[in-house]
Amino acid sequence: MGKKTLHFHIGSHKTATTTLQNALAANGDLLARAGLLYPKSGRYFSGHHPLALQLRDPEQRNQPLEALGDWPELLREIDASPARDVLLSSENFEWLQDLSRLQGLSRRYRVRVLFYMRNPASYLESFYNQLVKDLKTREARTLETYICEHGLFFLDNERLLRRWSDTFGAPALQVRLYEKSLSAKTLLSQFLQMLGCQNPPRLVLPQSPALQKISLPPDALEYLRLRNLHRAPPKGQHRITMTLAQIAQTEAAALQRSRAGLLSVAAQQNLIRRFAAGNLRVARAYLGRDRAPFDPDQARAHANFDQRLAQGDDVMISRVEALLSRFARTRPPPRDPAPSAEPGSSDPSCCDPPAADQPSPPLQFPTD
Repeated sequence: MGKKTLHFHIGSHKTATTTLQNALAANGDLLARAGLLYPKSGRYFSGHHPLALQLRDPEQRNQPLEALGDWPELLREIDASPARDVLLSSENFEWLQDLSRLQGLSRRYRVRVLFYMRNPASYLESFYNQLVKDLKTREARTLETYICEHGLFFLDNERLLRRWSDTFGAPALQVRLYEKSLSAKTLLSQFLQMLGCQNPPRLVLPQSPALQKISLPPDALEYLRLRNLHRAPPKGQHRITMTLAQIAQTEAAALQRSRAGLLSVAAQQNLIRRFAAGNLRVARAYLGRDRAPFDPDQARAHANFDQRLAQGDDVMISRVEALLSRFARTRPPPRDPAPSAEPGSSDPSCCDPPAADQPSPPLQFPTD
């Protein structure tokens, strides 16, 4: 009998990884009976984030994989399972700089790597939204300033994938384009097909996303950014963020006066062009295409973008606070009992979800 296949789902961030992980974790027994193991070892809620974070821990950089954190237990679980396919999923894998300790896995398993690419403009808008909301980062810069001051290394798909192809060989990589319009059911079906599951069992899908994963409409996001800018105390911030996420589900149309977190058409086009050459090489290597997957000419303006406020004013702040006040009088306090499947999504060095109303350490991006 040949080697088992070990699949690494490495991201990228903001490509419905949480949705996929929640579905996989909720259907672990069904998948195992169908021959796919979604290990419990090294899993934090629904994703295998600790496995990636332990590899990034500088205090454990000399530990071999067989003695590192949850990895020994994981290897035992894989070897004990009758399943021929094994899936590890964490978007924190994409930020690993040193894959040398994973290289030895090729002697035990047939390694495959799964990766979704997203349009860099919509990716950045979604990622920035999370940065502002997250108690671990509390981003206070405008999106325009963030772009100017940050290297945006996480949008460099070619560089990211090169590390994995150098470690396991280019044929081990499967790359797909992320389509935001796809339903969760279709996305999960296509994902399982990438794993080789042509006739997967009937799976139960999560009913709704975690509140902290919902992208806030512009005024709600700008309200939080201004709180961050003026160093409002973190006490109450988590409750406010979750309340705004609830409001966004029903009253997003009332929160469109500013353009916080949104890119102009020109900014979208510049961002796509900035990474076009690398994405073209990725498309040639892994997608069988001879053109870049994202076309700057297809960028579309957000509604009434030029008429919106560049930054929030007193009227906007008052509107948001009025909504918060009204919501507090008519609804129970928001609860989000299931933490995000990518804890510390905007902080790859972090493993714990933000505790409500507790201060968090500053963002520590990996150097790249």
